[in-house]
This record gives sequence, structure tokens and C-alpha cells, in this order.
Amino acid sequence: MRIKFGYEVGTGEPVYVPLHHTIITGITQLAGKTTALEGMIIRSGLPALVFRVKRGESSFTDARTIPPVFRERTDWRFIEALIEAIMREPQRWNRAQIIKATRGARTLRDIWDNVKKELARARKGSVLESIYTNLDAYFEIVIPKIESLNLAPSLDLKPGVNVVDMEGWEPELQSLIIASCIEEVASRHQGVVTVIPEAWEFVPAARKTPVKLAAERLARTGAAVRNFLFLDSQNLMGVDANIRSQLGVWILGVQRYEHEVERTVKAIPLPPSRKPRPHEVMNLRLGEFYVVTMKQVVKAYAQPAWLPDHAAIKVAKGELTPEEARDKFYPKLPPELQEIKRIIAKLEARI
Repeated sequence: MRIKFGYEVGTGEPVYVPLHHTIITGITQLAGKTTALEGMIIRSGLPALVFRVKRGESSFTDARTIPPVFRERTDWRFIEALIEAIMREPQRWNRAQIIKATRGARTLRDIWDNVKKELARARKGSVLESIYTNLDAYFEIVIPKIESLNLAPSLDLKPGVNVVDMEGWEPELQSLIIASCIEEVASRHQGVVTVIPEAWEFVPAARKTPVKLAAERLARTGAAVRNFLFLDSQNLMGVDANIRSQLGVWILGVQRYEHEVERTVKAIPLPPSRKPRPHEVMNLRLGEFYVVTMKQVVKAYAQPAWLPDHAAIKVAKGELTPEEARDKFYPKLPPELQEIKRIIAKLEARI
């Protein structure tokens, strides 16, 4: 299956990409990553699971909002990844204590109870007291919040964009929910696109996270049942290398930091004489990307879902700027109606 991405810059010829695990990169607000992803998802006709994680995020405003699912895991590898995500440092030195806390536990609250018991036994000022104090503080953040959430027994996915809205939630809780939803898709659904936002944060190269464990499984096995990952990241190299190796489509947008520009140029599989120059990467316009697949490398304009073909072709040819196209064709609502729409969507997700 191929998805229409947009039109080649300069010629206006249609550009298609295969449906596969995909990463899209570029500077937030300047690249147009979310708009490009939304257009691809809508034109694919498949259900997509998207997570809204940042305050004030305006992406996917016309999507269905659905409640998340949560499946508790109590194995020590998952708990270790969970703690690494919040502590932002390896936990192998604490592994023995983590394993001890998970023994006999069926729920996260069971693990928390075990941690409290070990904390009460630890000698004051000891290394063990420090370890269990950190574990206790972590569970104190996460567990009461999870128990207060409106959780669904399963993901109610429909064709188009389905959003789990976690705006304002603690990052550690977001990580738990995203991982659980990915595992739900991997085990119970097929033909679903799962979009991981801020991939450099949730599937980072340098440390474990619950999302990374779930995403790696989906990246390795999901294609057989047409479940695909779409990663949204500010840069390419910040994403875990094992997951990066499974990505069949790379969509590379504007970068300004010289090292990221160099990495973007290096990632484009063309002879040196045909690679874009650094200044060309730095001056990509809103919605322009280098699209890299097994069969092509092309500079293309990502057609937004709301932009007609004839207008998108004009933008690709340089006859219309992306900003002019947005001002002319983007459906606008007054700010107060946009907020009301968001509130209604959240209420519907709770019913």
C-alpha cells in the first residue's frame, strides 16, 4: 500500500510513500511535521492512534478523543525501564532492589507496598535507604494518578485520527499510558498506525523507557499485521538505534543546528555530488521535506489534509507560499469555539 505524501518541489509531480514504519523530523513549528502526518493518515484511510502530550498543543484538533487503556505490568525489566525514564539515569546498580520489590507483586500498588516495607527496614543514611526513598517517591507520583483515571477496557479505534489527550499529565504517567496503548495495539489490533510524539523523549537512544520496550516489539513484529509506527522527533539521532533500524521511510525536515544539519545530510543516501547542501536543509520551507524510501529520495511538499490538490501543486512549484495556502484554505474557528470544541471532545471521551 502506498500513501500520497504530497508533491515534488519544483515539478509538482505527485509523491507517494509506502506504508511502513516511518520517522519525520524537523524543528517544531517550523517544519510542519504534525500537518504532514495528519495528511498522510487521513489519505491512508486507516485508524491512527495519536497521543497529545504537550500543553497548548494545537495538533489534530479535528480528531476523535478516546480514553486510554492501561495494562499493569510488574516484571522487573518493565519497572527498571519505568524508573530509568523518570530518573533519567541507568538503574542497573539498583536492579537487585527492583527485583526484590517486584517479587510476588500482581499490581503496581503491590510493588509500592513492598518498597515501603523495605524503606522502613533500611538503615538511616544507607545507600538502600536512598534507593527505596527514590522508588517510593516515584510510585507516589504515578499510582494515585493511574487509579483516578477514566480508563477504557479496550481502545475504541475508528478510521482517521484517534487521540489520547494527556495534556498536562506528568511525563512518567504519559510514558506508562503510551506504552500500555502500544501493547494493546500490538496484541489486539491490526491495520493501525501508532504515532509516537516527541520520539527523542519517549524512545531515546541513551536510556530505557516503557515506551521503548513496547515500540521495539511493535517495530519488529507489527508489519506482519499492518501495524506501523510513525515517529515524530525533532532530530534523527536522538531516537533509539534499534528502532531506527526498522524504519522504512525517513521524512527529514528543516534543521538549523549545524550538527543536526550534518546528520540530516549524511542520512540521505545519495552520492556526495547529489546530496543537498547544508544551507538547503537549513532553508527548507514550512511543509518541505526530503523523503527517503528504499526506491526514492525526493524533496517534496507535504500536502495538508485540508489543502486541495491544485493549491498544493502551486505550493510545490513555488507559485504559492505555504503561509499563503494556510491563510486561504485552512478552516478557521474563533478561539472560543476551538476551546469549546476541545472541551466537548474531552467530555465525550469520558462517557
